[in-house]
Amino acid sequence: MLRWITFLLFVAVAHARHEQYEGHSLYRVAGPSEQFQYLEAYIDFLSVTPAAKSTSRQLEVLMRLSSEEKGKWLKYFEDHDMPYSLVSNNLAQVLRAEDSYLLRSEEGEAEDSNSTMTWDNYYNAEEINKYIDEMGEKYPDLVTVINAGRSYEGRQIKYVRISTTRFENLRKRVVVIDAGVHAREWVTTPVALYLIKQLAEGADKLLTENLDWIIIPLANPDGYEYSINEDRLWRKTRSKSHAGSDACPGVDGNRNFDFYWGSRPDSSVACSIIYEGPSPFSEPETRIIRDAVMSNLERTSLYISLHSYGNMLLYAWGTNGTLPSNGLALHLAGIIMATAIEEVKLEKADSYIVGNAANVLYYTSGTSRDWTRGLGIPFTYTMELPGYEYGFLVPPTYIKQIVTESFAGIAAGARYVLSLY
Repeated sequence: MLRWITFLLFVAVAHARHEQYEGHSLYRVAGPSEQFQYLEAYIDFLSVTPAAKSTSRQLEVLMRLSSEEKGKWLKYFEDHDMPYSLVSNNLAQVLRAEDSYLLRSEEGEAEDSNSTMTWDNYYNAEEINKYIDEMGEKYPDLVTVINAGRSYEGRQIKYVRISTTRFENLRKRVVVIDAGVHAREWVTTPVALYLIKQLAEGADKLLTENLDWIIIPLANPDGYEYSINEDRLWRKTRSKSHAGSDACPGVDGNRNFDFYWGSRPDSSVACSIIYEGPSPFSEPETRIIRDAVMSNLERTSLYISLHSYGNMLLYAWGTNGTLPSNGLALHLAGIIMATAIEEVKLEKADSYIVGNAANVLYYTSGTSRDWTRGLGIPFTYTMELPGYEYGFLVPPTYIKQIVTESFAGIAAGARYVLSLY
């Protein structure tokens, strides 16, 4: 009942909460990757997906433009032969429509006395941590909950270790999964939580008997809560430890890893949505991922960072477009995961694209995918989940589909990696 009252209060203030986007337009823009390399630092409402795949090398982006910015940017698109089309002339209305989806989902939520979590709704950070603790209590011989540390604003960040041998069998390979690094990518956390549930309940015993798992469901709780309560499109952390942080708080967690950090000027501006931070691992949130990875580095064979959206499995090197020494194996494992998803995806969904991050999208620095590959983990990916026509604003009615197909893909990748050792 308390949660229901809280949600009603949330809906009551939703109109005011979205006022900052009143009258802002959404445009779908296409163009070559080199143009988006320049645009990335300016794009607030970001999705990059191949528009014509490998034939034209065109990318596509959903870009938010205020009335003041519209004239300047539409002229830029025209001057650079970048086709564009209007998606919505009022982003605030789009966000209010998402609130309506959430309200209907809350009204129809089934009561389940055995769990605090269902797969048809989104939950706040406290409820997510409660579910993680619940899984540890329910499966104490398999699931160990780690209170890894506090976020910048003091929220507890938890992750789980799943192991039939309590991580004591040093011959078993390790899989590391993280989610919720980018605040507005809400659908990533349910995928990580569903993975915990499936492994704990024995959905594929091969995966638990022969592998150890580290799963971090919500790496950026401060940004996530801010996205829920203040700004739905917030991406970064909420730290204020850098110059200019009073006006522009937060760091992009997926630019804060120590791999070619500081090599791209477009990530050095504090107000940019891809701000890399004042130093590598400046954020307590990314340090928790770092420490979890380093705790079993020599045994770790597969790392996946869950993001949204775009239906992509991306591998290194995003810094320059070259391939690691095992580039062919990386591509093959990605194809295996994409094929497993293809078998159960929605008919309307795009097929997953597998490829080098820089060649599919554009150059990046300081990403967890490249950092983990640089450490020697052989198979590392950024997995961009489906957004369908909704982008970041995936309605809760699609959560069950996305968690189910994502589990199929991750399981297939884990089985393949296991077969190599």
